[in-house]
Amino acid sequence: MAAKMAHSMKSEEKQRLLDSEHPVPTNSVVDMENVAADDDLLGNRNIEHPTSNFDTMVHLLKGNIGTGILAMPDAFRNAGWVIGLFGTLTMGIICTHCMHMLVECSRELCRRTQTPSLSFAEVVEAACRTGPEFLQRKAKVAKFILNIFLFITQMGFCCVYYVFVAVNLQEVVKHYFVDLPVYWYFVFLMVPLVLLNWVKSLKYLTPASLFASIVMSTGLIITFFYMLQGLSPVSTINAFSSWGQLPLYFGTAVYAFEGIGVVRVLHFQTTQTLLFLGDT
Repeated sequence: MAAKMAHSMKSEEKQRLLDSEHPVPTNSVVDMENVAADDDLLGNRNIEHPTSNFDTMVHLLKGNIGTGILAMPDAFRNAGWVIGLFGTLTMGIICTHCMHMLVECSRELCRRTQTPSLSFAEVVEAACRTGPEFLQRKAKVAKFILNIFLFITQMGFCCVYYVFVAVNLQEVVKHYFVDLPVYWYFVFLMVPLVLLNWVKSLKYLTPASLFASIVMSTGLIITFFYMLQGLSPVSTINAFSSWGQLPLYFGTAVYAFEGIGVVRVLHFQTTQTLLFLGDT
């Protein structure tokens, strides 16, 4: 009996210490009464150059729809037109839903912990710390694992983008001017990329993202103009390729429009945090 009482007192003391570090309100559901409190809390963010709705939309489109969209024809070849069509639609819905969940969870956890802002990894850590007891002990591990995954994916995306731009620039220059080894283009591109990375404010990066989106849209229009001419009959195209090629399709499709890593940054920087959760 004494041992049970001692164990119970120890558990209660541990929970009190946890609650003192991360206070959790009795009502953990975000409702309209908490919106004003959320806005007051988010208003305490120290943002030197906040972004407008237009700036946020431009960055969100650029972060989710990048150069990988030009590889989608190859992705459809690896999946088949039926699997590619419905699979891409399904993954798009799932990715959008997960982005909404991330922002909503971030708002709730900011309210629970009374913190103006949480990063992606900090959202995971706070969710574990304010969750069931068996997850509370794994909060640091969950944060570390997420940071590792984010590093791997973002590093991979950046490397593919770097190679994509260099190889395509080499093809254009070789056709009109002179043939140079591809590593020279890596060196040339390093200068503008480093200069862009020196700009730390998303507000000042908006023109670059807008210009890139316009150029990419123009390239897509030109590509579709030539691609849609002389199409083969649908009956000659595989509805399903093979199970072995599906991973190639999945990887290409996720690379083409997945950008959950930029959602929390954009949500933190915008002046209209509630509008960020809109249908657009």
